[in-house]
Amino acid sequence: MTPPVSLLAALVSLGPLSTDLYLPALPAIAAAFGTDAAGVQWTLSGFLLGFAPAQLLYGPFADRFGRRPATAVGLTIYLAATLACALAPSLGWLVAARVVQAVGSCGGPVVARAIVRDTTDPPRAAAVFATIAGLMALAPAAGPVLGGLVVALAGWRAAFWLLALLAGAIALAAARFLPETVPALDRTALDPARLAAAYAALLRHRGFLSHAAIATFTYTGLFCFISGSSHVAQTGLGLGPQGYGLLFAAAVAGYIAGSALARRISPRLGVRRMLYLGVGLCGAFGWSGPAALALFGSSIATVTLPMVLYMVAFALAQPNAQSGAVAPFPHMAGRASALLGFLQWGTAAFGGLAVAQALDAEGWTMALGIAASASLAVVALAFLPRGSG
Repeated sequence: MTPPVSLLAALVSLGPLSTDLYLPALPAIAAAFGTDAAGVQWTLSGFLLGFAPAQLLYGPFADRFGRRPATAVGLTIYLAATLACALAPSLGWLVAARVVQAVGSCGGPVVARAIVRDTTDPPRAAAVFATIAGLMALAPAAGPVLGGLVVALAGWRAAFWLLALLAGAIALAAARFLPETVPALDRTALDPARLAAAYAALLRHRGFLSHAAIATFTYTGLFCFISGSSHVAQTGLGLGPQGYGLLFAAAVAGYIAGSALARRISPRLGVRRMLYLGVGLCGAFGWSGPAALALFGSSIATVTLPMVLYMVAFALAQPNAQSGAVAPFPHMAGRASALLGFLQWGTAAFGGLAVAQALDAEGWTMALGIAASASLAVVALAFLPRGSG
C-alpha cells in the first residue's frame, strides 16, 4: 500500500518548518536573552547539528524495525522537545532543546525517502520527490508569514506552541494513514560492524557521492539564505517580522514554481539531464545575488529576486539529486537516505555558522555564501558517473 504523498510531504516538511516558522522571531529571541545575531544563530545551526548525525541511526532503525515505528519514535521526541523550546528559560536551554527537537524531526525525511524507494520504481522516483517537494513547500511558504503574525501578536514562544500543535496533527495522521512499506526487516541493520560497512560502501560509491554532493551544496546555498535573511531583512532593510515573512514567502514561491516544473519534465528528461539543467541554473542564479548588490546596492529587490530565481533552479536539481543518490540501494534504502541527510544537513549547518559569523546588514556575506555553495555544486556535477539517470 502506498501512503498519501501529502502525508510524506508533511513528514518531510516538519524539519524545514521548524527552522522557517520561527525565523521572524530571531531578533526577539536575541533581545529576550541579551545576545547578538551570531549568538541566536546557534538556535538554528544547533538544530542542524542535531538533525544531521541522528539520521545515521534513524535510517538503520527504519530498516530494522520498519517505517511506522521509526516515525512514531521521531514524532514523540519532537513533541517533547518542542514543548521544552516553548518553555525555555535561557538561550542555552533553547539551543539544547532545539538539538533534541532536531533529533525527533529528522526521522521524517529519512522515512519518507525510504518509503518512496520501497514503493516507486527509480524512473518515477524523481517525479514523486518533486511532488513531495511542491507540497511541502506550502508549509515553509506559509511558515514565516504565519510565524511573523504569531510573533507580532503573542511573542516568540508562541511560534513553538504552534509547532507543537502542527506536530500533534501530523502524528495523528501518521498513526491513521501511514502503512508499513519495508519489503523485509533487516535484523542486522543496527549491528555496528554491518552498519559501518554499509556506510563505508556508500562512501565508496561514486554515484552516491556525486549525487549527494549536489544535494548537499545546493541545500547549503539555501541555508545561507535561511541563516542570513532574517537579519538582513529586519536590520538592514527595516522590515518587521511580517514583512520578512512575505520576503521569505516570495523566495519559496520560486521553489513551488520550480517543483511544479520538475514534476512535469523530470520523467521526460531523466535524472542526469535534469541535474545539468538545475545545477547549471543554480550556478548562474547563485552569482546573480552578488552581481545585483554590486550593481544596484542592497534593497528588497536585490535581496529577494536572486533568491527567487535560485529557488526555481534548486527545485529542479534537488529531487533528482536525492533520487539518484538512493536509487542504486533498494536493499538499504533507509541507510542510504540517512547518510544523504547527514551530509546535506551537516554541511549546511557549518555553512550557516560561517555566514552568521561575518553577517552584514546589506546581505553581502549571505549572497557570497549562496554563490560559493552553488559553485561547489557545479564542481560536483563534473564527477557524475556516465550513464546515471
